[in-house]
Amino acid sequence: MTGRQGEVFSRDVDVRDAVPGGAEGHTGNATGSPVTVEVLPGTKAGVFGSGSGEPYARALRRGGGSLTLRAESGEPGAASGAGVVQFDVLEWCAEASALELRLLQGLKGPVLDIGCGPGRMLSAARSLGLGALGLDTSAEAVTLARDRGVRALHQSVFCGVPQSGLWQSVLLLDGNIGIGGNIAQLLGRCRQLVAPRGTLLVEADPDVDVDAAYLAVLEDGGGYRSEPFPWARTGRRGLAARASAAGWMVASTRRAQGRVFCWLSPVPGPVRAERSQA
Repeated sequence: MTGRQGEVFSRDVDVRDAVPGGAEGHTGNATGSPVTVEVLPGTKAGVFGSGSGEPYARALRRGGGSLTLRAESGEPGAASGAGVVQFDVLEWCAEASALELRLLQGLKGPVLDIGCGPGRMLSAARSLGLGALGLDTSAEAVTLARDRGVRALHQSVFCGVPQSGLWQSVLLLDGNIGIGGNIAQLLGRCRQLVAPRGTLLVEADPDVDVDAAYLAVLEDGGGYRSEPFPWARTGRRGLAARASAAGWMVASTRRAQGRVFCWLSPVPGPVRAERSQA
């Protein structure tokens, strides 16, 4: 599953009732259209953990295991603070933790979970009575999410998203601020999708000084490795530095159980339109 971010797209579920209670406050901005994704010069954009040995799909089918994300060999990111990140797939496949449930309890629905994986946050939102929809570029992840009985689309956030401008809460957890390798562009896209008085909940890197964009690869313990894909990591400082230009203000930050969460609120004003994909 490679290619431009906008090429990953499958809409075969009815998402209309993911937005209960009507469309009050919608500004009418036509922000649901696909947008052009800028990638690192001289590269092709893959998607998280896909291609070649398909380590992400393998781990999801097993329901566990460890995945390692690192800069591709020879990438400048390897020497620019990108470091190595370990993911526990069992946590992604389990139910949401008590901490994650508390995070959701402080949010309003409907909720858009970007990079929803196998759907633990969507399931948790449903248990709290919140309408929710997930997006993920992994077909395996979307299948597992739907098996939980939740709504998820197999597509990139940079494709057209249903109910654009109506989402009261948008989630970027589990390092998903790195999607596409361009944090400023991702924040701008989220600004298009959120309701005028909505909230963007971002999980930042625990290291406040980390700030790197690079081509990454994902590898499992058996040596199965993905094709390179654009990725990014940033701490609270890097996130705050980009937020204003993308139409956000950082309302609050919280550190809990070794994780860092930032609540962003949209700055009132017109939403900048992105270029449509050809």
